[in-house]
Amino acid sequence: MFLLLPILFAWSCGKEPETAQVDETIAEVASTMDVPVDPDTTDQIPGGQYLIDASSEKTASLVRERLNQLFTEDLKIGIIDSLSRKFIFFEFDLNGDQSKEILVGLTGPYFCGSGGCTQFILNDKGEVLSKFTVSDYPVVIAPDKTNGWSDLYILSGGDYRVVKFNGKTYPSNPSVLPKLGMLPGDGLPRALDFMNDNYPWFSF
Repeated sequence: MFLLLPILFAWSCGKEPETAQVDETIAEVASTMDVPVDPDTTDQIPGGQYLIDASSEKTASLVRERLNQLFTEDLKIGIIDSLSRKFIFFEFDLNGDQSKEILVGLTGPYFCGSGGCTQFILNDKGEVLSKFTVSDYPVVIAPDKTNGWSDLYILSGGDYRVVKFNGKTYPSNPSVLPKLGMLPGDGLPRALDFMNDNYPWFSF
C-alpha cells in the first residue's frame, strides 16, 4: 500500500507518472501480495487466468524485441499506428525438438486487411522461421507432419488452408494453398484463438 502513495500523490498534483514507473510499482505491489501480475490491464481478464502458453513476460519481451527490429524504420517514421502496435503469441513445439516455437499474431490496419493479418513463427531465440500474410485466426495445429514439422490449418480468404513445412520454412501466402475442405476437429490445438481463449495483448 505504501508503494502506491507516491502515485496517488502525483495524480493529486495533476502530474501523471511515467507508464513504466506505474507498471513497475504495480508489479512490486502484486509480488508482495502474492497476486499474479496482469500482463494486459486493458481487458477484463484477471492476472493468472490467461493461457500459460500465451502469457509469459519473458517470451513477450523476446517477441517485442524482434518486432521492434523488424519494423524499425516504419516505427521511426510513425506509420505504424498505436492499434497496430499490439501482438499475441502462442508457444508450441512444432517439430518435436523439446523447444517451443512462438506463433505471433498481429492486428490493426498496418498489419491486417480484408484477407487477413500478418503472422510470424519465431524460434525460442526470437529468430524468424516463417512469415504469413493474409492469415486469419485461429491457427490450428494439425496431427500430421511434413518434413518433421506439424502441418498447420490457417484461415485465409474465409477457408482453412493446409500449410506444410517445405524443409526450410512454411509458405508465406496461405491463400494460394489447398483448402482443407472441412472444419478442423475440436480436439486439435488452436493457436492465437483470442476470440475463445484468454489471451493478453502485448504492445511493442
